[in-house]
Amino acid sequence: MLRIIRDFSLVLSSQNIRHIVLQNELGPWEILVWEEDFFTAQTQISLYKQENPDWENDKIILPMLRPSAQPLWFLLIPVVCTLFQFSNYGIDDFGIANASRILKGEWWRLFTAQTLHANNYHLASNLLSGFFVFSLISFKIPLSRIAPFIVLAAALANLETAFIMKDYLSLGFSSTVFAGLGTLATLEVRVLKKENLYRRLVPWFAAFLLAVFLGVGDETSKIDIFGHFFGLIMGAIAGFAPPKKWIRWGEPLGKFDVFAVFALYVFFAVAWLLAIA
Repeated sequence: MLRIIRDFSLVLSSQNIRHIVLQNELGPWEILVWEEDFFTAQTQISLYKQENPDWENDKIILPMLRPSAQPLWFLLIPVVCTLFQFSNYGIDDFGIANASRILKGEWWRLFTAQTLHANNYHLASNLLSGFFVFSLISFKIPLSRIAPFIVLAAALANLETAFIMKDYLSLGFSSTVFAGLGTLATLEVRVLKKENLYRRLVPWFAAFLLAVFLGVGDETSKIDIFGHFFGLIMGAIAGFAPPKKWIRWGEPLGKFDVFAVFALYVFFAVAWLLAIA
């Protein structure tokens, strides 16, 4: 909807028709024009729709993975921390998800473990899959609005696994990626039109099957099955966090998003300071 409104705004701007784009309290975006310009604006938009018959498409399609800069700021967190890890700074023991230490109160390990990796292959696979998943999320909602909930979902997945497996040791951004996959599925479910129950649950089924496919690996990649599936479940819950109007009608990037990115960086910095203190 926001994309369509922006197209209409460009049409009016090309004709020097004064207008304002705003979002009403219910969520939809609107264009307001001066009363004396109303019929001119209506005519120009009608001509645009006639010349572009495919301007509106009600079909539900999978979003295409186009180049997007949004996932890069998020992926920078594990990249920087892993580079320190690989530089022999000896931070593995301080940040790894260790069940016994987590249950003794070292909560920061739930988060720092997300930023560490076993080897180059482990890091590369998480960055590739993460870019794919978070790009799809960023097409629906600014990533900065949902990333903190995804990180929290991954942390809760690590906590749940620690309660189940007392000898639990884990590290990697994959739990975050799986939480993102669960979040993406819920976002898709929330924007689907009210049809039959099976049709609305399709995104969750798809995410589950994809999780099964990605969750099977060899010992060298240190795949954490419990962490992955708990991450998927907690991520699916996190997908209910943003208001529905942000997802359905679109939400442009703003100053709040810059603050949210900076706040998440600060949070991880504090978690690591606690870990190495």
